Amino acid sequence: MAENAPSLVPLARENGFGEEGLRLLLAVIHGLSMRRSLAGDGPHLGAEHVAMGFFHTVQERFGVLTRDVLEHWGLESPALLGKAVALLVDAGFLARSSDELDDYDRIPEPPEEWPEPPDPPPVRETTSWSGG
Repeated sequence: MAENAPSLVPLARENGFGEEGLRLLLAVIHGLSMRRSLAGDGPHLGAEHVAMGFFHTVQERFGVLTRDVLEHWGLESPALLGKAVALLVDAGFLARSSDELDDYDRIPEPPEEWPEPPDPPPVRETTSWSGG
């Protein structure tokens, strides 16, 4: 990113997005892109890949609060996610791809009620820390 590129904070505020949401979106895109590159598939991600990766990551981190978090960030639909990606591209945070904004419009909306995440596996109880 160039030194004169805009900061993410005012960019988020001026466009109605939460800064944390844009930061997570950038991290998800970077992670998915790196994974594709390492697999030999090239770094380009399609709109569906970005949207599903982002929504999955948010659900994994926030569980039943996912809908509230997405609404707080202004990223509750694939169409809004597409606008955020376009904004990040225009600001120089991401490289331009062949995807168009309407590619995000064709992605199904996330569910109204996010399912509860499964309970973590039980922790094995020990009677002694000394190993004896």
